[in-house]
Amino acid sequence: MEDTHFDAIIVGSGFGGSVMAYRLAEAGLRVCLLERGKAYPPGSFPRSPYKMHENFWDPSEGLHGLYDFWSFHRVHALVASGLGGGSLIYANVLMRKDERWFVREDLRRGGHEYWPITRADLDPHYDRVEGMLRPQKYPFDREPYSGTSKTGAFREAARRAGMEPFFPDLAVTFAPAEGEEPVPGEPIREERPNLHGRTRQTCRLVGECDVGCNYGSKNTLDYNYLSEAKRLGADLRTGCEVKSMEPRGGGAGGYAVRYAEHRISPGSDGPGESRKLTADRLILSAGTLGSTYLLLKNRSAFPRVSKLLGTRFCGNGDYLTLAVKASEESGGKRVPRVIDPSYGPVITSAVRGSDDLDGGEGRGFYLEDAGFPNHLAWMVQTLNLPASLWRLTRRRFIWDYLGRAPTRA
Repeated sequence: MEDTHFDAIIVGSGFGGSVMAYRLAEAGLRVCLLERGKAYPPGSFPRSPYKMHENFWDPSEGLHGLYDFWSFHRVHALVASGLGGGSLIYANVLMRKDERWFVREDLRRGGHEYWPITRADLDPHYDRVEGMLRPQKYPFDREPYSGTSKTGAFREAARRAGMEPFFPDLAVTFAPAEGEEPVPGEPIREERPNLHGRTRQTCRLVGECDVGCNYGSKNTLDYNYLSEAKRLGADLRTGCEVKSMEPRGGGAGGYAVRYAEHRISPGSDGPGESRKLTADRLILSAGTLGSTYLLLKNRSAFPRVSKLLGTRFCGNGDYLTLAVKASEESGGKRVPRVIDPSYGPVITSAVRGSDDLDGGEGRGFYLEDAGFPNHLAWMVQTLNLPASLWRLTRRRFIWDYLGRAPTRA
């Protein structure tokens, strides 16, 4: 008989939901986690142009892919649908917030932040997360990692600007086992099998962190928190998109949750089949945008939800740019410099821009190097072809496409 009542239902399997699933299961509670996306074992992330074209989340169009794009006035976000949430597409950087940046500004006088906690309050939790995600620094001091050209270029540029680069902690596995030397493409020896039952490999330096690591080198949440939660008995359900939720009536207490079971759900009987579960506790961990959306959509069932819900949003500060047509000084003249963006993990190093609290101007910031996969590098290089070659390519394309009438059998 299918379980329909749990001690806790968790919506979403990203950084919040995965930790909750593990800790509640560890405490002996009966936990059900609902994730709208599917599981991505090693080798399952799409790479072909056609498959990438379909790699978006829009069930109304029959799409159940990894990426979901949200767009608002002056705020845009790309989030993930899949077991492991945002960890599947983030760039692996694990940094502790600077203790001086836990500011307490007057929000009524134009302030932006007010932190009711301190860095000391969070340090024990940072310790526990790092114990699970096991971050490592990029081993730039040895071969073949020292050949990462974008890392070298970034460090040189940072020092010319008077900034000292450093290697942040990365949730990436470079060595087959703890205490061993890093080497690309070797099987990772895990203490316990992961929930996919698949062998992972150490980082192969292909720059594909943001499009899903097909080698399992990233320490994404499905390989740690979620694997441990499942081992402890948590019920992890994929392809299950929560649609509505409400307090249970009749004095029963707890909550009722209704969700659509998409065709990507293992054992699904059909697209969009509706199911209902109940629980004593309901935890929304569908991300900043997803959780807010669900609360706004179901606010009639929760009349005490604040009217400020959905206000005071901002992006996380990302500003992306590409380095093209790079050059360097050689023999008294500028010559092209090759910076291979696809060699290495997406991010390897960073610099810290000083805040006005510690002698800088305005807000502090972190600036990081970044790379991207080979197929994107091909696109960037093509867009930067010389104008004469572009004209030739365009003429040949038009001639081939329009000058030859298609034939039918």
